[in-house]
Amino acid sequence: MENLKGYLAVFLACTLVMVGSMVPAAPSDVQGTSFSDPNKEVPMDSSWQQQELRYESWAEDADLAVTLDQHLYPALSQLISKFADERKIKVAVQEGTCGISAGLLSNKHVDIGGFCCPPGEADRLPGLQYHTLGISALGILVNSENPLENLDAATVRKIFKGEIISWEQISPRKGGGSFKGTIRTVGRLHCKQRPGHWRHILGNEDLFGINLSEVGTINDMIRTIGENRAAIGYEVLWNIQRYGMEGKIKPLRINNGNPQAPGDVASLKYPFYRAYEITTWSKDSGVENSKAMELVAYILSHINRVDPKFEIIPADRLRTAGWIFSGNEVVGEPDHSPQ
Repeated sequence: MENLKGYLAVFLACTLVMVGSMVPAAPSDVQGTSFSDPNKEVPMDSSWQQQELRYESWAEDADLAVTLDQHLYPALSQLISKFADERKIKVAVQEGTCGISAGLLSNKHVDIGGFCCPPGEADRLPGLQYHTLGISALGILVNSENPLENLDAATVRKIFKGEIISWEQISPRKGGGSFKGTIRTVGRLHCKQRPGHWRHILGNEDLFGINLSEVGTINDMIRTIGENRAAIGYEVLWNIQRYGMEGKIKPLRINNGNPQAPGDVASLKYPFYRAYEITTWSKDSGVENSKAMELVAYILSHINRVDPKFEIIPADRLRTAGWIFSGNEVVGEPDHSPQ
């Protein structure tokens, strides 16, 4: 409990201003920083440093304990099962959230944690390494009855800030006729202490307009958009299929970039994305598990075999597109990326 209190105190003391020579500055005052500084670590006391890794009851008798956020859990489950079968070991996997992964790692209860966004400063524990699996487009989603097909990023930001409040203020680029009604913006402001994800739209929650309908779950986000013709929100695209809302929701092109075209997302012609991260403990952490290193290497080398419906653009494609890496972790966008 003392270690947890210490961790929380450090967390509260950490600022959300991410700086460092390897991390580009935010491109505007309304758009958030995409990554935290990989060279920074949370200071932890000696008792935490000496603490052994102990599994919780759900991982009892396992060779590896893994917690994954609700995006990575369905995407990686088959790969992890195949690895376990091939190595003849027991891998216990728990589905959770980025917050659950962070908590279990800080208490040294798991070998591997999975995240749907880049680590924040408070996630960078001593001896903890991050490995980027890839990115997915963060779709700007509207009801299928909306005739809009394309918006520019500046207009998207004005909508979520509440500066544009009516669909009549926006002319459809394609499709038929005008679209009337008050815009219903929908937001899920999760992982507030981490960079990236919805912060690519607006840098912090205070920038969102007072008309924002804030929801707590992905299901709420998807269903609200699918059931309200005036709604606009955001989520990775496979969740439309996951919650059975095909034909009721559509993603918009942004800046003429297609969220369903991997090349547009990797080049940031389509500007909004979510990054997927997975962790291991390093050799100097005192809790390294060689099987965890093998599993992460296996996942990285087989990420192209993940079901295409998850639309994960793998890290090797990001390297080719000019993204900045520190080891296996993406820490910066391509220098040529659009603003």
